[in-house]
Amino acid sequence: MIYLDYSATTPVNKKVLDEYYQFNIEHFANPNSSHQLGLLVKEKIEETTKKIQYILNADAYEVIYTSGATESNNLAIVGYALSNQHIGKHIITSPYEHSSVTTCMNYLAKLGFEIDVLGIKEDGLLDLEELDELIRKDTILVSIAYVNSELGIKQDLERIKTIVKKYSGLKLHSDLTQAIGKLKVDLKDIDLVSFSGHKIYGLKGIGALLRKKHIKLTPVIHGGKSTSIFRGGTPPAPLIYSLGIALELAYQDFDNKLLRITNLKEYLLKSLKENIKIAHPNYINSIPQINNVSFPNIEAHIIKKALSEKDIYISTQTACNSESSFSITVKKITDSEALAESSIRISLSHLTKEIEIDTFILELKEIINENS
Repeated sequence: MIYLDYSATTPVNKKVLDEYYQFNIEHFANPNSSHQLGLLVKEKIEETTKKIQYILNADAYEVIYTSGATESNNLAIVGYALSNQHIGKHIITSPYEHSSVTTCMNYLAKLGFEIDVLGIKEDGLLDLEELDELIRKDTILVSIAYVNSELGIKQDLERIKTIVKKYSGLKLHSDLTQAIGKLKVDLKDIDLVSFSGHKIYGLKGIGALLRKKHIKLTPVIHGGKSTSIFRGGTPPAPLIYSLGIALELAYQDFDNKLLRITNLKEYLLKSLKENIKIAHPNYINSIPQINNVSFPNIEAHIIKKALSEKDIYISTQTACNSESSFSITVKKITDSEALAESSIRISLSHLTKEIEIDTFILELKEIINENS
């Protein structure tokens, strides 16, 4: 098997899985219980929270544990909007957002909120002059992901922070699901931060929303004592503990892992260009883990299916939009339906080997030759 779809999900790190298993055996009590075993589990959750805050330099945040980034985005966007609609009902977002963000925006629009979507420039970066121009007295939230999950484009987060900070009362949410673990991120001046465990070699079913402690939210899940008044339900202590381990391991030997992935990206693109005719739009400032290329005259779903039959796994777009016939994101940035219909995402990891890239390109070339 050759796995080149790490941006959809990552295999769980064995240490994370082992620690999760052991925690379930030794600390199975309900952390809401007042007996000694329950109190010990509660203490372990608190230790994990401090670890996460330390790794991400997030002492100013409450860590709200969720089922993953989708829930975190819902709580951040819908929770903040409902809690602050008396101030205003205008929100600004980008066209690059994950479906869990865009669906929240659509839901709020039905409730009477006004949603503005930023334009993009030819280089794929957001038009931040337009962001400045769109902000009004009744604008309550700007929600922009740092890294696009399909093209890997890294937005100018520092400039976005500077613009938002100019306006008193305006808050910034960023979905950092594709950034945390892949980049070192400065959270300063971001009010709400979403991320997920399964993107950083952790377990599925656990994520977090980091909330600046002065931010008010309306819960989207009610009932059941938890670690936060903003999210109900018995705390999944083993999953919470595993998230701390996964995050710690993600940033262990980080610089060397990032350098390895950067070199792998160069090797991948060089090998593709030497062996196969590709269209590789210049997605400026894209991270090395995510690579998007298109192939003339062959639809992406044909490539994906044929590779899958050979136990080689890539994606044609983000997993949550995989039912679409073409990449909406590629269409937006290139204004080309042909590129959008033929684009694939190859996402790399420090676990990827050069021989896997060689085999992938060999099989890909054969598939393209058979279908051209």
